[in-house]
Amino acid sequence: MLSSKTLEHDSPMVFVLFTAIACLLYFFRPSIMPPAQQADRPAQALFPSHLQQYLSNPSAEPVVGIDVSHYQGTVDWQQVARAGVQFVYIKATDGITYQDPAFYSHLKGAQAAGLQVGAYHFFEPDDDPAKQVGNFIKTVQGLGLTLMPMLDVEITSNRSAEQISSGVAKFIAAVQQRTGCQTLLYSYGDFWQKNLSSQFASQPFWLADYADSPSVPEQAKAWWLWQYSDSAHLAGVHTQVDVDVVIAGEAGLNAMKCATMGAKS
Repeated sequence: MLSSKTLEHDSPMVFVLFTAIACLLYFFRPSIMPPAQQADRPAQALFPSHLQQYLSNPSAEPVVGIDVSHYQGTVDWQQVARAGVQFVYIKATDGITYQDPAFYSHLKGAQAAGLQVGAYHFFEPDDDPAKQVGNFIKTVQGLGLTLMPMLDVEITSNRSAEQISSGVAKFIAAVQQRTGCQTLLYSYGDFWQKNLSSQFASQPFWLADYADSPSVPEQAKAWWLWQYSDSAHLAGVHTQVDVDVVIAGEAGLNAMKCATMGAKS
């Protein structure tokens, strides 16, 4: 035990020592203390705050994803994940014969980065929908996809609205029968209104609209996703890329989950 005289003698030295320690803690605190909480989490930085009013829960952290094809070239999926992206849709097929040449490499990289992954098919209205389904299923089956398929419908190929709607309905029904999964229907609002409309009112709808105030078709009762930009710059992607948000947040992403591993050939 220290005597009072010892404390009195050592007090200047003790003061200097404590002062030095305090200075070290102040100047080097980032390396030895927990970092201060950032104002924006990664996903919030990707999704503009003034658009959050359109989400089911504007105060919740947005669930942001991207969609890609071979046009994006080589992607660093680890960087993409660190940027706050939670899911990705990858182009698999187009029409009855085309397979995107980057589908498998994108898929492998996204899965390794821990992202939720879905595949999409670009619909050709002048091709047999049953053969288009065959092309899609053959390409994606057994690959461990975790999200329901998406059908990209945005061209008419000089077909009538009735012909387009009929082909899309056949595609969706066949995918459901062969995979047990619903299909997300991706389109622009005016295209949906002119060529799809009320027949697909309850079909999960993925709106492509790059305005600050999205125009959701009145009859589209199941607005699940919003592609709010087609020209984003994102770490890990060397080109501009589409970015998307899930309207219902985490609950919406969970609703999108549907493995296609059991697809029948």
